[in-house]
This record gives sequence, structure tokens and C-alpha cells, in this order.
Amino acid sequence: MKRLFLIGALIPCCVAFPQERDYRDELTARFPFYQTARTVFAPVYPALARQLVQDYGISKGVAVDLGGADGSLAIELAKITDLKIYSVDIDPAAVRLCHMIVDRNQLTGRVLAVEADAADLPLRDGLADLVVSRNSLFQWPDLMAGLREAYRILKPGGVAYMGGGFSRLLEPGELRRLIEWSEDKLRRKPDSMLAMPKDLAARLSAEGMTQVRIIEGPSRFDWWLEMRKPEADAGPELSAPNAANAPGQ
Repeated sequence: MKRLFLIGALIPCCVAFPQERDYRDELTARFPFYQTARTVFAPVYPALARQLVQDYGISKGVAVDLGGADGSLAIELAKITDLKIYSVDIDPAAVRLCHMIVDRNQLTGRVLAVEADAADLPLRDGLADLVVSRNSLFQWPDLMAGLREAYRILKPGGVAYMGGGFSRLLEPGELRRLIEWSEDKLRRKPDSMLAMPKDLAARLSAEGMTQVRIIEGPSRFDWWLEMRKPEADAGPELSAPNAANAPGQ
């Protein structure tokens, strides 16, 4: 009788939680980019993760993905490195999706979804060895404010790779398919072309961020900003007012 009582007592607790599939469906309806990320762009994230590790050799420490959406890139980075990764997005549905997908990939504690504005990050100065952002900074209302924040949270000696497009490590067939998809989208939506401001490097240099360069990728849809913080630069002049309460490593 005691055993039956305990089982019965547990049932209401279990039933009280929503079914994961229903909850995921609700979130994806609120964040429709999820379907595109999981289908059209699915090959991009593992290729870009490999490229970042290959180019910068950063496999330990802390990374931050600004505009990380459902965590697609952060999760792929976590799979091939020992990085602790903050996936930051302003959309609460994207952040909740990221939590679910991280748990499903058994990366809880390695990838942390954070709801925040790229222009006002709740992260401390000098936290990140690596800052990444794919196809997000073009949508920021204040691009320079977001880039200042990216620079602020970089460790001295850290690097940021931010922009839009694909990866040079994609298989040729996949790259061709993605370019064709993007060309078709551009024909349907001529204002969908993501372009890096031509004077961006000069604007950053004027603010003291001098180790920057613009990198063009394997297609006209690839524009990337590489930004490094010098070893001797702790960047105190870029401290944010919320840094005192920011997460550490």
C-alpha cells in the first residue's frame, strides 16, 4: 500500500509539466528562424565552428555568441572544444529554445543561454577569449554600441569574428546550394542583402579598436569583421555600468 501511495503521489507532479514537444512547437511558432536554421543552414554551423577552431586555435576558456538564436553555432563549438559558451539573444523564445536544445545535446552547463541586448551585455569586462556572431549584427539598431560591447568583454589577446555568410570549410555542393538559395531570396526580397558598412574599420579605429580587418568569404554573401584586443589592452574605458553584477567564468 505504501508503494502504491508513493506512485500515486508522484503522478500529479509529472502531469503538471507541459509536454516537451508541445512547448517546443509553441516556441518555434514564436521564433520561425528555427526551421531555417535546422534545415537550410544546418551544414553551416559545424563547418563554421571547425573554421573558428582552425583559424584561431581557441579551444578552452570562454566564448560568447552574440545573436546566438537557438544556439546552433554555440552547440557545434561546444561539441569540438572545451569552451564554456554564452549564447546571447534578445528574443526570449530563442533563449528558451536554446535551453531545450542544449539539454537535448547533453551540454547543460557548457552552453548557457542568456536573454540580453547586444548593446548592453550583462557580462563582465574581459570575460571572453572568443566572441562570435553570425547574421546578427546587421540587425542591431546600434551597430557601434554592439561592437563596443563585444570589444569590452574580450580578454586582452582575445578575438572576435562577427558578420554574416557561410564557411569556407563547407563542402562545395553545400556551398553552391546555399548560394543559390541566397540568390533566390535576394531576387524575391531585394532588401535582404546583408552588407558590412564600408567605413566600419575606420570608425572602429577612431575609437581605439585598431586591430581590425574586414574578411570576404567564399561568396558575395560573406562579410566578416575580425577584431582583436591587444594583450596590453584591458579596455577599462569600455566598462559597462552593469559589469559589476555580470557573470564570471
